[in-house]
Amino acid sequence: HTQPIAWLARGRRGAPAYLSLTRGDGGQNLIGNELGEALGVIRTEELLAARRIDGAHQYFDRGYDFGFSKTADETRKHWPQDSLLNDVMTVMRAFKPHIVITTFSGTPRDGHGQHQISAIVARDAYRLAADTVRFPVKDFGAPWTPLKFYSRVSTQERTLAINVGEYDPYLGVSYQEIAADSRSQHKSQGECTLRRKGGVWDYLTREDTRVPAPPLQDERAIVAGVDAPKLTLQDCRQRVSHALIVV
Repeated sequence: HTQPIAWLARGRRGAPAYLSLTRGDGGQNLIGNELGEALGVIRTEELLAARRIDGAHQYFDRGYDFGFSKTADETRKHWPQDSLLNDVMTVMRAFKPHIVITTFSGTPRDGHGQHQISAIVARDAYRLAADTVRFPVKDFGAPWTPLKFYSRVSTQERTLAINVGEYDPYLGVSYQEIAADSRSQHKSQGECTLRRKGGVWDYLTREDTRVPAPPLQDERAIVAGVDAPKLTLQDCRQRVSHALIVV
């Protein structure tokens, strides 16, 4: 899921962050014998290596990857939802994203129960980020109000298409090529990805907006509606600079 990250960080000079609920402790290892916590260390370093290439900041939650789960309810038996939400809220308040993007839908079609929970918790954090009663300032930091919420989807469900294959003449590569190099850092999962030439599309659907954004069928940019007319140019740059991607 490095394509929108590379596009935002390298192509739009934004400041995206990637929040992983786990460190991949429960997965398989294609490059060695390390499993469990030792594998979590390897995958942590792989994530950090990927971010050095695509330009995003990396955050971690404290969810333990206990292996594959088929449903969100199964995952809830192992993951205390309040603890996860508290961690995501801490990141939300500290990073102050203007846009939140979920990698998954939060529905059974995600397959993996942990993937479902990542989207569910992200929606809750987006909705409750300004709630200082449930999340007091002394424990979670100053309240924050993200402005837009997106999830990554298939072609048919999209409300916004991003050409991550766009070529950057200053960098000499496309954003997909940067994303491919970033994703290829996940060697323990065998995620080596080929660079591709030409148009490569990534699709989002807008689930919520707190600003007067265009109708879904007319939206052409992820920051549409975020720029307020009365802001200075510097203010606008600051306001559209942060996006939080949750997986």
